[in-house]
Amino acid sequence: MARNTITSRFKELRGEFSANTKKTFLRDIEGQIEDDSEIQEILEKPRKKQRYVAVTFDRKLNDNRFSYQYFDLLLVTLDMLSGGSGIYKPANQIRVLQWNASKGKLLRVLRYFARNNAQVRFRRVVILPFPIPPVGHRIDNSIHKK
Repeated sequence: MARNTITSRFKELRGEFSANTKKTFLRDIEGQIEDDSEIQEILEKPRKKQRYVAVTFDRKLNDNRFSYQYFDLLLVTLDMLSGGSGIYKPANQIRVLQWNASKGKLLRVLRYFARNNAQVRFRRVVILPFPIPPVGHRIDNSIHKK
């Protein structure tokens, strides 16, 4: 993915929000990507096939700076950079996104952003492969609706 593509995707994503705080957060994330060549390389990996992973996380105890809303926004951003069309929430505290690299590299990216942004500093995170089509009871099946 070329630098222009990353810039245009961030511009598109910022256009979806009216809150300046979210736009500022997205600008910060974009700047952090520019500052780290390893993160850029992970995010620029070309898309081979659609692969979905589930992410679940816990915030640190009594951390009033952590924001589930901003963590979702970070995952939406990572999904968009991977060519996805938005995260999927099959159950409470589980998010599914499209990811084109290994689960280990997603962990590396999430830890990088957690180090640099108090709003997404998690205590624990688990990344698992997600079945398509999903199997379960009363789950949100919106991942297939286009």
